[in-house]
Amino acid sequence: MGDSIFRPHDTARALTALLWQEHELSRITAGWIPAAPKYEIKAQLGRLSYLHNQNMKALYERAQELPESLKASSSGQSPPAVTELFERLAMANDLYSFLWGYHYVYRRICQNYETLSNRLDPLLDAPTMDKIRITQWAKDEILRSIAEHLKLAETGDVAYGHNVHETMIWETYVKSLWEIDELLLLHLMDMDKISWPYHPVAEPAGPAPSTSVPDPNYPLYENSTNKGMKSFSDPSASPLFESVKQMLYINACEMAAAESLAYMFYGVKNMPLEFYCDLSRHLWDEMRHSMMGIRRLEQLGYDTRQFLWFRGAPGDLSAEERFAEMYSSLTLVAEPCSFRKKRKSAEAFWKFGDVQSAVQSEFDVVDERMHVDFGNKWNTELYKQLGNLVTARELKERAAIRRMNELNVSPAEQEKLVKHFPGFCGISTSDLPYDRY
Repeated sequence: MGDSIFRPHDTARALTALLWQEHELSRITAGWIPAAPKYEIKAQLGRLSYLHNQNMKALYERAQELPESLKASSSGQSPPAVTELFERLAMANDLYSFLWGYHYVYRRICQNYETLSNRLDPLLDAPTMDKIRITQWAKDEILRSIAEHLKLAETGDVAYGHNVHETMIWETYVKSLWEIDELLLLHLMDMDKISWPYHPVAEPAGPAPSTSVPDPNYPLYENSTNKGMKSFSDPSASPLFESVKQMLYINACEMAAAESLAYMFYGVKNMPLEFYCDLSRHLWDEMRHSMMGIRRLEQLGYDTRQFLWFRGAPGDLSAEERFAEMYSSLTLVAEPCSFRKKRKSAEAFWKFGDVQSAVQSEFDVVDERMHVDFGNKWNTELYKQLGNLVTARELKERAAIRRMNELNVSPAEQEKLVKHFPGFCGISTSDLPYDRY
């Protein structure tokens, strides 16, 4: 059999390099979600981020079975040079430039997959080939999606930006970054001796902008007096306020949660790789919930401009403590408190003969239960990273107290409600008129 055959440690090394590239592609596409100026682009970036994460997960599962793999360290932190290379790739002047660089690099990563597949013995390394086939399934969707967006930009859609002169400079820069990546893969360059090319963009449009960019067709809710109100209790935000169909608007508003998780995905480092798998699924679920809410509203004849919408968490509050607080509030308070409302909405929709809305709510509950499990699994670990050792129960109580402070609940009442979760949910979020369609 000659020296050209891959041994197990050769396969592990090759998979690990591809794994980190997929992880970083997942990070930077998530980071661009709040920077994208159109809802449809945000949603598509959420999908692409999830697909890259699924590729990473497949490779990681196989790499763990091989020697010299990631068994000793499951930290979700890529080698520093790999992280910097992809963060440089992400810091583009506009969306078009980002997509061009993303497309250029991903096509070459696909070529690396093909090269590896040709080197592997199809019988000896069949388990690896099976995992690579999973990534190839995602490849077609990813490349098709990026190409479609690039075509829209090149045909004049101003949302993408497209300065020809700046794009030419950016293209040259991206190619020089990829040359560095190839040298690293061939072990022809030490990570600590890289001479990075001059970054040509002084003020990148993304990733993770200081404030998420809204879509003009989704007017923002900016009532500064609403902080002490229950969630979704302002009738001015939705024409469906007096109807159980308000649940569809609540679904549609989950883009704000998706954007908040996108900031977190890009900003939080050094957590176990499994955390990023769960976070990626959570982000994509929130995006799906928003998309299914929008779809149903439009099917019923409503326009997004009839409603007011919310931003995700701003990037200038990206300290990890802020992320930990946001994540615990979402997974230990907001989502658990939504179960009753969503179950009762599903029952009401069945009663009114609205099958699509009923089933939509049922799937929503299934996803949200998993998100609560994610929270119970990771919140303590997030705080541990900050040097704060707290139990899951303490975190749940802290999140509830933060919310009650926003609602101006008295300390005496807080002391009672923090031990009685259903009662707390009753004061945290508004109920719906389940008898009115």
